[in-house]
Amino acid sequence: MTVEDELAAVCADAVGRVADLPSLDAVIEDSGRQRLAAYYLYSALLAGLIGPDDLTPARWPPELAEPLRQRGLARLAPRTGRALDAELTPAEQATRRSPGRQLEFAQLLVDLIDGGSFGPLCLAADSVRLRSPGGPRGSDAGLELELIKDGRVVGTCPVRAHWELVAQHLAGAPLGDPAQGAGRPGVARTTFTRRLKDTAIPHAVGVGVAFAVSVHPLGTIAGEGTRLIRARIEAGTDQADALHRLGRDLSTLRAQADGELADLPTGRSSA
Repeated sequence: MTVEDELAAVCADAVGRVADLPSLDAVIEDSGRQRLAAYYLYSALLAGLIGPDDLTPARWPPELAEPLRQRGLARLAPRTGRALDAELTPAEQATRRSPGRQLEFAQLLVDLIDGGSFGPLCLAADSVRLRSPGGPRGSDAGLELELIKDGRVVGTCPVRAHWELVAQHLAGAPLGDPAQGAGRPGVARTTFTRRLKDTAIPHAVGVGVAFAVSVHPLGTIAGEGTRLIRARIEAGTDQADALHRLGRDLSTLRAQADGELADLPTGRSSA
């Protein structure tokens, strides 16, 4: 019996032991939705909606619990810091532990809005900037955005009000702001067609999930989690292609430089 035959037998035995085995479609969908749920918690933590010890559902404020419930993400959200870290990059892990994470969140939000990631600004503003109301505590919890048009302030908005947009952006999900439908004010009018490759550099999707997507037809109608996974894989492929082209250009430049250095002792010119 070959190794492949032994593995096939083990796989068949394992499948036989599991009741109600989910389909591959369901596994891929849940992988994407689990990632989105993790970034909802991460963004809420950075924005100050929750603290480091508030990852369990019983400690979620309504501003976090309701969107997670509406999108069916509550059951997939990580319950511990270790589980949350598994979905984050090393840099994001460091940020969530930083005492200045709310200020970092505010700066990220400004960059995303001014970079056009969330679409045009409301009130026809040209840009945004941070304004801290200060106060005796010196807390970052009161950070606000000022909307600037023609050099003057035309409106303000709390930084933390946009935690959900940032969560969707970081996870790689198509952007949409349910608060707009609820009549609450927002800084940016969003579109639902943004793809991750247009707005962020992804980190790796699990190898097993990436392989499954590459060999399994997802169909034209896919759930939110599946679309997220597919967008991240496409973005990763685009990024790999860009790095390959950069490496090729650098190799060409190095070869040219080596040739010019070789010509220097003899006094020749490569021109």
